Amino acid sequence: MPTRSVYRVFPWLRGAAETDPGGALFVPPQGAGRFDNPAQYEIFYVAESPEAAIAEAFGRHPLWTASMLNGIPSLPRSVHALATYGLDDTAALYDLDDPANLVTLKLRPSDVVNRDYSVTQALALRIFTSGTVSGLRWWSYYNPAWANDGVWDMAALTVVDIRPLSITDATVVSAARTISRLI
Repeated sequence: MPTRSVYRVFPWLRGAAETDPGGALFVPPQGAGRFDNPAQYEIFYVAESPEAAIAEAFGRHPLWTASMLNGIPSLPRSVHALATYGLDDTAALYDLDDPANLVTLKLRPSDVVNRDYSVTQALALRIFTSGTVSGLRWWSYYNPAWANDGVWDMAALTVVDIRPLSITDATVVSAARTISRLI
């Protein structure tokens, strides 16, 4: 089945099963994310470019260092890695960057990236309960030329590649430059 590539940075533990902590398809506890509604669904956040995935993971840090690429304390020996996934072409995503869709939902573009997540979570639930799509697509807070996806249909994703990140990785450097972060 044809797929398109999407990306995610996550704390990778070599040898972990795909859906276990440290695995590429693990869905961490939810509730605090932009489009989370854990009582209704799980959402898997990915980006449509490697740079966007890196920016989403580390953009809140003004200075990027090698130590930020270490894993997380709850997963000893983990490292931050970039996963490439195939997203099934039949997985329809509700495009929140399409003006016609915003008009249909009576939204302004600023509603989509509102920092009050109760607003965006209510929006996601509204779209999810329509039952017509596999997830959402919206622009990145860090660079509106980049797109992010939230996928509800995990069966539409396959792991293609996983690679540990380094601070000298060309993709890390490119993401840092694009969003004006120091390395």
